[in-house]
Amino acid sequence: MKSATGQSRWQEMIQSSMLWIFAITLTLGLTLIFSFNLVSSASVTVKEGEPAPEDIFAPRTITFNSELRLKQAQEEARASVSEQYRPPEGEDIGRQQLQQVAAIFAFIDTVRADTQADEETKLAYLQAIDGLTIEDQVGQDLLSMTSAEYDQVKSEVSRIVGDLMREDIREDQLRNYQRLARRSASLTLTPTQERVVTTLAPQFIIPTVIPDPEKTEAMREEAVTAVEPFPVTIAAGQRILREGDIVTASDIEKLAQLGLLEQESIWPTVTAIFMASLLSVVIITIYWNQYNRTLWQQNGIRYLGALEVLILLFALLASLMLASNNSSFIYWFPMAALSMLLGVIFSPRLSMAVTVVLAGLIGFAVPNSLELALYAAAGGLLAVLTLRDTQHFNAYFRSGLAAAVAYSVVIVMFRINQPTTEVVDLLPLLGVALANGVLSAALTLVGFFLTGVLFGITTTLQLQEMSRLDHPLLQELLRRAPGTYHHSIMVANLAEQAADKVKANSTLIRVGAFYHDIGKMNRPPFFSENQEGVNPHDSLDPYTSARIIISHVSDGLDLAKQYKLPDRIREFIAQHHGTRLVQGFYHKAVEMAGDEAEVDKEQFRYPGPRPRSREVGIMMLADVVESTSRALQPNSEKAIEKLVNTLIDDDLTEGQLDESGLTLGDIHLIRESFIKTLKGRFHVRVKYPGNEALEVAEAPAAVTHEEALLETAVAQSESAHSDNNQPAPPLTPELAEQIAEEIVEDEQG
Repeated sequence: MKSATGQSRWQEMIQSSMLWIFAITLTLGLTLIFSFNLVSSASVTVKEGEPAPEDIFAPRTITFNSELRLKQAQEEARASVSEQYRPPEGEDIGRQQLQQVAAIFAFIDTVRADTQADEETKLAYLQAIDGLTIEDQVGQDLLSMTSAEYDQVKSEVSRIVGDLMREDIREDQLRNYQRLARRSASLTLTPTQERVVTTLAPQFIIPTVIPDPEKTEAMREEAVTAVEPFPVTIAAGQRILREGDIVTASDIEKLAQLGLLEQESIWPTVTAIFMASLLSVVIITIYWNQYNRTLWQQNGIRYLGALEVLILLFALLASLMLASNNSSFIYWFPMAALSMLLGVIFSPRLSMAVTVVLAGLIGFAVPNSLELALYAAAGGLLAVLTLRDTQHFNAYFRSGLAAAVAYSVVIVMFRINQPTTEVVDLLPLLGVALANGVLSAALTLVGFFLTGVLFGITTTLQLQEMSRLDHPLLQELLRRAPGTYHHSIMVANLAEQAADKVKANSTLIRVGAFYHDIGKMNRPPFFSENQEGVNPHDSLDPYTSARIIISHVSDGLDLAKQYKLPDRIREFIAQHHGTRLVQGFYHKAVEMAGDEAEVDKEQFRYPGPRPRSREVGIMMLADVVESTSRALQPNSEKAIEKLVNTLIDDDLTEGQLDESGLTLGDIHLIRESFIKTLKGRFHVRVKYPGNEALEVAEAPAAVTHEEALLETAVAQSESAHSDNNQPAPPLTPELAEQIAEEIVEDEQG
């Protein structure tokens, strides 16, 4: 345990160091590449508020949106929106105040009716009412007036409060509404009644609305957003400043847009591009670390190196194109090729992150280059987002055409509102956009080849080549272990359909399934799918049998090395059993020993590692489901569901899928896919009342796709080996014991 922990920490240190090296070298590389375009000579030195030293003319025609004028207009629009108010949530202030009026007058009723208290005590009661100020005279008036006069006062106060509290009363309007309450008293009141009403009614008037900062800010933002941009066009040869004119902020803005301001030092520019590069690399590194962690188990150093080289190569290409005197040359930049390469080799998420940050750096490298940034970003993003069925070459050309559409839209978008633009002027650039899309697709395929050769990374082209059933290793498997070959074909079909459900790499899974059991061809009769009557394990002890079964993993890796299979395919061979026990022989050993403590479990356990990618995890499940279903032949829907769920749950319980990256949602979809496929394979029919016999599996009436593939492969193999293929001798118990002895001798040797 300590050794494993130490090794894990050592691996983490190496990974961390590699990430630091990657981030530092990529940042410095991007800074160096893009600083070349930003460090340029300027022609004039002017300062705001000082006289212009000379006449300054525009060297070229440009159109830009004035940030100064836009900011001024936005500030005016924001200031024009007054503060907004709203009623308190869940409260009816008007009703609450009327209820308070009723409650207070009910208390006054009680005081007036009190025959035990004297006038002074009653007055004290009235003046003790919380939230209400009652002077002596008003209190005496309330106590001395007749019942009819008092009832009229109550009614009048309630009327005034009810009328005014329906209004939206702000805090700053409160005094005005209280004065209005005093003036609202009925003219039919006596002076005494009027004094009481005008004293009490205003005290019940309170604000009914409160400030609504969110609405205020939203309306102000809406007003700001509604401000139209202020386009400014400067024609070539137009005078920007006359000698002696006081330089304004607007003049500075125009000179900056033209790129005419002289830089006192190149270091601010270099620092700016360094910061932009650093931010870009941080984003890329975070995406790598979060979404591509499984690549560490697949030689992450190699993948990091490939990623850095690809980014720097395309950045250098963009920089050289930007430096060209031909302003349209940059429209040939094949961003879509980089996006598709990264999307397939790494992941669409990482590809989109790199596309966006590299497009941003391109836009940062040239003044007034929003168009170039959008051009690169739109083409690259649309290419990777539309890329499907990467095992087919025409998929890349479809995505290339999608990128061409994005390129064309950006070109038209930035020129359609220019009065001098003619349709004939757009045609050359639109032709470049279309050609760029096709070129990007071709460069992607070339990039796959070069990446595979230079970095040893498994690419789509390699997988396509290995998926051919006439591959020498598959033909050898078919000749020596036809049962294993057929099992591999069935596993590939089962796993591929599940992979499509969870958006995994179905091509990689299919190829991995073809080769995952190649180690069995060294000793075919010891594996059930190749046995014909005689089971050699019947004459062997469980320890030897387990060693033979487990050895097919190491034998497969030896064959993979011999045939130079890619690392991604070797992972399927090494990991497809994880660290499971060879249950049958383990239980047999326990039964023979009579005590489980006497049996060393580790002698019956596969060496692992557990699946470290979604693809291997899916194939691991497909492998056990296919082999078990073939052995048990489930003949009902319920039996299939129970079989699939039990096998998958066993692996989940043992933690075999903990490192695979498969989520519980993925597992659910995989279950459904397996069950659906097995129902079709075993021809399970729906059970109708009175016709239970239909539930039993029937023999297939037609040849399945997998069987057709098998027959084709058998024919190819027989043709290829007709001259030198001798039939294998029958497996007898004596021959099985001889093979077992050879295995033990090999292990001891």
